[in-house]
Amino acid sequence: MLQPEVLLGLDLGATKVVAVVAVQEESNALKVTGASMAKHNGGIKQGEIVDINSTMAAIAKAVEEAMRMAGQAKLDGIMVSVDGIQFKGENLRDTVTISNPDRVITIHDRNRVMDQATNSCKLAKEEVVLHKSAQIFHIKGQRNIKNPVNMVGDTLEAEVRIIVAPGPVLENINRALHLSGLQGAKLCYSPLASAKAVLSREDADNGAVVVDIGDQLTHIGVFLRGALFHSSVIPIGGTHFTRDIAITKHLGGMGVAERIKRVFGTVLPTQVIPEEMIDLDDGRQVSRREIAEVLHARCVELFNLVHAEIEKSGIIQEIHGGVHLVGGGALLLHLPNLAQTILARTRVVLGKVFGMQGLQQVVENPLYTNALGAAKILSEDMAESQHGQTGNGGLIDDIMRKVRGWF
Repeated sequence: MLQPEVLLGLDLGATKVVAVVAVQEESNALKVTGASMAKHNGGIKQGEIVDINSTMAAIAKAVEEAMRMAGQAKLDGIMVSVDGIQFKGENLRDTVTISNPDRVITIHDRNRVMDQATNSCKLAKEEVVLHKSAQIFHIKGQRNIKNPVNMVGDTLEAEVRIIVAPGPVLENINRALHLSGLQGAKLCYSPLASAKAVLSREDADNGAVVVDIGDQLTHIGVFLRGALFHSSVIPIGGTHFTRDIAITKHLGGMGVAERIKRVFGTVLPTQVIPEEMIDLDDGRQVSRREIAEVLHARCVELFNLVHAEIEKSGIIQEIHGGVHLVGGGALLLHLPNLAQTILARTRVVLGKVFGMQGLQQVVENPLYTNALGAAKILSEDMAESQHGQTGNGGLIDDIMRKVRGWF
């Protein structure tokens, strides 16, 4: 009997590194067997490594503890979820002529038109393409084709989404991984990892949004027909909610404010009776409704910005698969309810990971969503490789090779 492949999904967050170990069983089910988190003490800021030593220490600790829990000593693959304030996306399109005498479109033709579209993007000196994926194809006389290979046509047009990032940012992430002993690790774009974890194929086809509320940043991915159509990052996260109540209510520091937010916080002041008070350790009291009013104001600001980004996608009227909230910031009480009102969407839900078995306390914890999604992307990537399929990777070490296969 073949030994199951051991996969590692990693998420480099604003305050911690999250590691998930999963095994690919013979039934193709992905079973989570180990997980861990480790704080990096400021080693990563807004997606960029600013202290490589503390980042390496956190990576090593999280991976070691997850591997120990899983009872594993070796890895068959590593995928790392990344995103940052300087990452940006662009939609491109281009057309090529099919030169084959029989006019049958080949994988080479598909790759060629995607490469040609990607090459038309004017990159800044230090920028590189982290990821590219096909949104849709057209041939002369027929539009909106998901996969044109083996079809017949005179020309092939591709609409492509690319994600661009500063080369030094990615190089230093790769260096930290390498020095931590994770040779051969691949990088995946965070909104793709989030979507892979919580979006069903039906939701992604019908139009869906994933909103990942992290500590420092909120990442957005807008999907339609199974493809990424728009993505962005908003420089607001859970830490901003905490800082707001720490400053306005003089709670005595971020630690106290974080505890108050988690235990008593809600973004709907109307759900709190005016007389309810919270006892502080120093003997003072603070109104719970006033705390809610502060959190409400920040939440309104954030989701107005999220709404604006969804509008930028140009497909807001085609979002029928709902808005899925992930990340630790999404756990704030009543946040989905308020978001539903601001976004004017009939379905705003806390994202739930599907298609993975194993440790329930991990699979159902929003803090692990991106690491779980990274493991799922890696699993399908490796499965396609074993079947001899050729994909369209990014331009740094084939970073996102064949990730389009999910769509």
